[in-house]
Order: sequence, then C-alpha cells, then structure tokens
Amino acid sequence: MEQKTVQQQFIESYDELSDAIFRHCYFRVSNRETALDLMQDAFAKTWRHLQKGNDIYDARAFLYKVTNNLIIDYYRKKKSVSLEYLTENEERPFQPPDNAHEQMLFEAELSEALKMLNKLEEPYRQAVTLRYVDGLSPKEIAEIVGENANNVSVRINRGISKLKKYIN
Repeated sequence: MEQKTVQQQFIESYDELSDAIFRHCYFRVSNRETALDLMQDAFAKTWRHLQKGNDIYDARAFLYKVTNNLIIDYYRKKKSVSLEYLTENEERPFQPPDNAHEQMLFEAELSEALKMLNKLEEPYRQAVTLRYVDGLSPKEIAEIVGENANNVSVRINRGISKLKKYIN
C-alpha cells in the first residue's frame, strides 16, 4: 500500500470512528481521561500496524478489537477501587442540556444507565454496550470478539433480559 493511501485510510478511520471508540471506552471504564488515553492508544496501535505494511480490511472491527484488548489490559493492571469512589468521581463526556431541570434528569438517567450496565457480567455488558451504545450489528460484534453472530445475539438478548430484571 502506498504511503499516502495509508495516511488517507488512517485519517478517514479516525474521523469516522474516533467518537464511537471514545464512547465505547468511556462506557467500559467510566472515566473520561482514561477513555481518551485508551482511544489514543487504539489509534496509535492501528497506525503502527498500517506502517508495518499490514492491510486493514474492516477498520471498525479492527479498532474495536484493539480497543477491547486495551480495556482488558487496563483492568488487569488496575488496582481495585471502591464503587463509592467511582460514583463520586464519575465524569461525563456528554454535554448536558441547557435547562437545569433537563440537565438534572439527563445526569440521573445517565448515572442510572451506567449503574445498570455495570451490574452485568462482562460478556453481557460488552455485547450490550457494543450493540446499543456503539450501534454495531451482531455480525460486526462477532468479528470484534472473535465469536459467531449467533452467540453474540444470545448474549445481547440475555444481557437485555438481565437489565430488565434489574430495572424491575
């Protein structure tokens, strides 16, 4: 692949996917700075992969795979932190509405959604987050996690069922 083409491919992937990768990281680690670091690391690894002359046929699947591996590494290295500390120091990547009442509702709903997602076991949380937060199809998720689409669909459905139980 020609150097200019590699750069163009990378820039297009960054422009198209950086926000989604950041959101995915944020929902997995619940910390804005850590999510930004993980997103940057994912794109840096992707750039190095392209610089070595390797091709990427599906940039979205490749970036999510790299990102998920980085998140796994992050949690392996992370010291245990109390849940109270996490909820007190939680940062929000989204701009809340201008209206104070709407802002309060927005923050309460986002906080509740994060709590519910965090109650799910890892495979279910990952599948639900990739499907409903990142908007990926079961087939795309299957490519990212290295499983078949049927297993991913089952995980999504079971994860949603568990979330419904937590809500009720």
